[in-house]
Amino acid sequence: MKTTIKDIADRAGVSTAAVSLAINNKPGVSDDTRERVIEVARELRYEPLTKLVSPDVDVVIRFLKISRHGHTINKNHNYFIDAYVEGISASASVSGAALEVEAYNGDEPLENIITKINESPQITGYLILGTELSEEDIRTFVATKKNIVFVDTFLDYISADFVDMNNTDAVYKLITHFINFGHSKIGLIKSSVHTRNFQLREKAYYQVMEDIGLEINENLIIDVDSTFESAYNDFKNYLAEKPEIPTAFFAINDIIAMGCIRALQEEGYKVPEDISVAAFDNLPMSVMISPQLTTIDVSKREIGQTAFDILLLKAGREESPPPRKTLIGGKLIIRESVKNLTQP
Repeated sequence: MKTTIKDIADRAGVSTAAVSLAINNKPGVSDDTRERVIEVARELRYEPLTKLVSPDVDVVIRFLKISRHGHTINKNHNYFIDAYVEGISASASVSGAALEVEAYNGDEPLENIITKINESPQITGYLILGTELSEEDIRTFVATKKNIVFVDTFLDYISADFVDMNNTDAVYKLITHFINFGHSKIGLIKSSVHTRNFQLREKAYYQVMEDIGLEINENLIIDVDSTFESAYNDFKNYLAEKPEIPTAFFAINDIIAMGCIRALQEEGYKVPEDISVAAFDNLPMSVMISPQLTTIDVSKREIGQTAFDILLLKAGREESPPPRKTLIGGKLIIRESVKNLTQP
């Protein structure tokens, strides 16, 4: 059943007239009411949701895909990033905005990107892929005073808009899945490559393990590089030392997990019979390996759509609204890589 204006009014606690004024960007409602109505309309997937900025303004949104070191933003994650762009594109199509996509590799000096932003007054706002951006990088973009929303990263203490996955919630789902399957000796395969979401997942691992009351054994915290081949080589070197092995490993993402599973199998370990592995991202390759990988499916399109909606809200107000820091939950995808120890 399609969402109606009355549905939105009931949920937002306003009149249908107020909803009509808000979604058509007409005067007569406060900024707070307009913002609340638009958010409810988005949540209810109201299809006729149209321009959130003045109809006589040409809205051009530019998505910047920026690779700083290439360990995460590479061909293995194109599917992931494309899903963000699909979500953004869908919202742009509904709103009547134009979407431009630009990609920069690690050879492009950041100052060149900033210069282009400052010399492009025709751009309404920017959605910036923050996966490989440092805190300093983000502050540099914020200093341009342009309408910007950062996607796929999250910093609590910077006054800017972020839309990211809820890493803590997702790690909790994975750890409790391990526990429900009888695992209590749970290790972490992390990466020190600079990617904010890696840091947040590592932090979440410690937090969830402590909150649940499980022992954290630092000998079971393994640091590897984030590419498939490097993770494979690093983990194989670790296994060559005949270390203590947990019953389950949480790997910080799918690519790392797949490299480590290959190393385990070559060293004679069976997954999941001898050791279970679960990861994060639900890349297409996660169903192409044996065993198929239990992982977290990130709500990629929803993240893209939400980031776009927040950007248009910023662009549609004379005074910039307070920063929004939005976390969107993911879904646990249970496949074959975790053994149920509770079953004989």
